[in-house]
Amino acid sequence: MEDLSKPFDEQGYAYFLPAISTFYNNYIARQRVDDYVDPSRFPALMNGSMESLNFLNPTESKFYYKYGLYSAGHAQLDMKKTYVDDAMIQQRDRSKTMILGDSGGFQIGKGVLKFDWKKFKTPTTDKVVLNILDWLEETADWSMILDVPAWAANPLNSPRTGLKSFDDCLDATIYNNKLFMKNRKGKTKFLNVLQGDNWEKATIWYDAVKDMPFEGWAMGSKNASDMYVALKRIIILRDEGRLEDKNWMHFLGSAQMHWSVYLTAIQRELRKSVNPNLSISFDCASPFIATANGLVYTDPVFSNKKLSIVMEKAPDNKMLKNSKIPFPWDSAIGRDMVMGDVCYYGPTDVNKIGKIGKTSWDSFAYMLIMSHNVYTHIKAITKVNQLADIECQAYQPDWRYWRKLKESDRSDDYSAWLPRNILYFNRFVKELFASEKPMDMLEQAKPFLDNCANSLWRKSNQFDKFFDTGESSVINDAEDLEHNQDAIAKLDELEKTMSGK
Repeated sequence: MEDLSKPFDEQGYAYFLPAISTFYNNYIARQRVDDYVDPSRFPALMNGSMESLNFLNPTESKFYYKYGLYSAGHAQLDMKKTYVDDAMIQQRDRSKTMILGDSGGFQIGKGVLKFDWKKFKTPTTDKVVLNILDWLEETADWSMILDVPAWAANPLNSPRTGLKSFDDCLDATIYNNKLFMKNRKGKTKFLNVLQGDNWEKATIWYDAVKDMPFEGWAMGSKNASDMYVALKRIIILRDEGRLEDKNWMHFLGSAQMHWSVYLTAIQRELRKSVNPNLSISFDCASPFIATANGLVYTDPVFSNKKLSIVMEKAPDNKMLKNSKIPFPWDSAIGRDMVMGDVCYYGPTDVNKIGKIGKTSWDSFAYMLIMSHNVYTHIKAITKVNQLADIECQAYQPDWRYWRKLKESDRSDDYSAWLPRNILYFNRFVKELFASEKPMDMLEQAKPFLDNCANSLWRKSNQFDKFFDTGESSVINDAEDLEHNQDAIAKLDELEKTMSGK
């Protein structure tokens, strides 16, 4: 069994948290109750055990990874049912795992988690908020407070949420925070979420919530996407003494490989000069969302032109039924698979609802590909950090000489494996946290830092038609999917359809 957690713990990499889908969690849970999948359906080397796919299981899984994120936005909130229905999360060994609980603010902002805004601040909605609080207390080691992100009031989301302005979102967040503070039991530690789509609004938000007695911080919106804003906020937190006893900081939606290295550099400097126990994390749902779109992670790209977690349309061919051709991409589960394990249905086979479908995949095939994709994503994040450690020993270019280049201009490349911004950034962060005038440094470096921005926040949704019956388009960056976390809920729809429920 391969332990993928060790490099993060031992080398000080910022923690990648797979945003575990309910589809995946529930599959693990159902098997524990009633052999939901006939063990004969499993690849031979899985030894008839669904726990081979449970990466939170340190003894039975094909690979072990102790970190993850799970969201109240899609979970079973009935506390009498969640222990069974969400067994992968709820029955884990808590001494050997860490789950960050997402309160569902994203799903509220998208209108996926229904909330009666007309009855807000009444017992009707207080009950919803307190149910989420209870779930977080029973489920997670660290948790996000129930923020209502500012973008929930933008023209796209306002009709779904009923929120009209930035002030509406901040007001709702403060109200929820106070409910949490009054009713919490102390079973989980909370991250105070910072939102705001520009520096001015982010500062208004910060000033309104900064004194609330939570145990850590979560960076949202501009704080998580704009490196200039992120570092400016961190310097303020440091200088106001708000990091010394706060041991976790999470960046929402910062899933690009560049940012995994940037966040590692920031974590190391904060541990060195501010708080040795402070950890930084970021989450990503792409391994699960990609699978639901019929995409498989292939081989990541590491070059000075591009860092990319690559995915392509997965083989889906009924002629591969019973095929012994090995699964072509390496992973802990992929090494045990043949193509007949994925392409389960033949040309005349009927599926669980008694019909001959278009796909050769049954629902368990999705589990196999998800496991492969999660493994591949973790390994890619590990490898880019390893490459950064190697290359930053050899190359330490001075950020003061950074300049924006045309895409065809390779004159400023140093490493064959990494884009130049990573090398510049590593030196910059070391100097920033040692500087007596860090704000002056940030202003001087703003053009460079703007070039380090997380481009995900500028991209539109890729998968609005999540279950289009037509051919899936090929997407070559897993990170391009990250703004579609609400689509994870449709994995449940997929399972219901395929199982005839």
